[in-house]
Amino acid sequence: MTEETKAGKPMPQLWTREGFAGPLSVVTRPTYAPDYLSVSGVHAPRRSVLSHMVPRDEGDVDALPSVVATSKLGVRILVSGRRKPMPFVVRNVEADEIHFVQTGTVKFETDVGTLTAEEGDFVCIPRAVAYRFAPVTESMRSVIIESPSALNLTPPAPFGMVNFARDVKHAEIDADIPPGGPTQLILKTGDGEETVFQMSHDPLAVSGRLATNVPVWKLNLAKIQVLTYLPDGGPPSAFLSSKNGELLMFNLSARITNRPPVHVNADFDELVCYVRGPGAWGGCSEPGTLTWVPKGVTHHGPSENVPEGYLAWLVETRATLRWTPEAIAASHLMETGQYGPHPSVCG
Repeated sequence: MTEETKAGKPMPQLWTREGFAGPLSVVTRPTYAPDYLSVSGVHAPRRSVLSHMVPRDEGDVDALPSVVATSKLGVRILVSGRRKPMPFVVRNVEADEIHFVQTGTVKFETDVGTLTAEEGDFVCIPRAVAYRFAPVTESMRSVIIESPSALNLTPPAPFGMVNFARDVKHAEIDADIPPGGPTQLILKTGDGEETVFQMSHDPLAVSGRLATNVPVWKLNLAKIQVLTYLPDGGPPSAFLSSKNGELLMFNLSARITNRPPVHVNADFDELVCYVRGPGAWGGCSEPGTLTWVPKGVTHHGPSENVPEGYLAWLVETRATLRWTPEAIAASHLMETGQYGPHPSVCG
């Protein structure tokens, strides 16, 4: 319950289409709408911490990252915790991938070049680009977002929000990758099936580049400027989106703004990754905390105006996500006021 409701003041609640870009309805309520006593069923808000998860590829060098959430539209969320280099090559033939490096340093080798990503980097690997990755440090944690629709950097203020010339780094040719001998190439499809080719060579060996376009890039979250509208702040703006508008990504890091209103999002599931402080973001204080609010669930959410500052990002997807049993076992039910564990979990 908030100070406003304790004081008997009515609380506004928004119902919106298309996030905050479509029609909206506003009412006031005498109660705090996000409060609930219990819930049963799969369409319920959850939270987890990346360091508490045990991805399959952490202990099994031959495993792929673990799936956290799936959807009927093909959008998937995965987590990787690899400790050793991938001994195989992967090509996702039905989805673009965004890899966010939460901890560690990771080297990506692709069939269009190589780059090294550090903590806070987003790495884009488009559909049908073959790759493998390896931790440069002892271990790593990353979140992977798969989108069947092509993903592109689409900031509303391209010359202020993202400095493309300075901060967007593209894969470079690494002539040191030898043609090699037999290499396993795994083709991933949206139905979860894997087709394995035994290649007579290393498909990532590149000897030169004949075109200027390089589809594999990285961008650090801290380099993406936050947008705010004084004096009240207003909603954040997407810096990346899918071609069909099914998926949007936002920098949700600290900015000058009022606390978001109590909100029912009619069209998008919302997944937030609290990356790190200093400072806490409402009920999120552990780096790598993932929070999920399904569409149609009333939520408020913490204020983004955290004096100490913090880093976080948000992905909105029209795809209705469903957490896997493995991910549910490593997560908790979440209250949607401050995004902490629900009181029923705390006992």
